[in-house]
Parts: sequence; structure tokens; C-alpha cells
Amino acid sequence: MEQMKISRVWVDATHVYAETTSGIRASYAFSDWPRLANATEEERQDFHLSYSGIHWPQIDEDLSFEGMFEDNHLCKRSPKEELVCYP
Repeated sequence: MEQMKISRVWVDATHVYAETTSGIRASYAFSDWPRLANATEEERQDFHLSYSGIHWPQIDEDLSFEGMFEDNHLCKRSPKEELVCYP
């Protein structure tokens, strides 16, 4: 299976978004995550990307790309535990 590749990540006043190179987009509401819900705009804008997700160093929060896409019902686990995504 081809690895899902993230092309961009951004935040606005209420959500964090991730988009794959194939155009699949997922998001999380900050309100679902206490540290992000209580963070300032500056803290939310200060994130770093890793191979597997997003890290906010000022608030010590991490979100995985796999979790984000699964929770948005854009990907699911195959019987072999591979992540399968669809447009």
C-alpha cells in the first residue's frame, strides 16, 4: 500500500486541518482537545510536523495524522492493519 503523504497543515480560530497530496482533507476541532481549546492563538500557530503527526511544543500536545483521518471517517484499518484511505 502507498504511504499517505501530507501536503499541508494549517490552523484557523477553531480547527486544525491536514490535507494529503491526493486532496483528502481532515480536521479536528480544538474544542475536542483540552490543551488546544485552552491555548492561545500564538500557541496554536506554533506547531511542528513529524512523519506521523503534529506537535505543539508550547502546550505539549500531539495529534497523529492517522487518527485524524480515521476519526473523520476518511480512512479505515484493513484486516492486515493497514490504513486504507479513499477520496
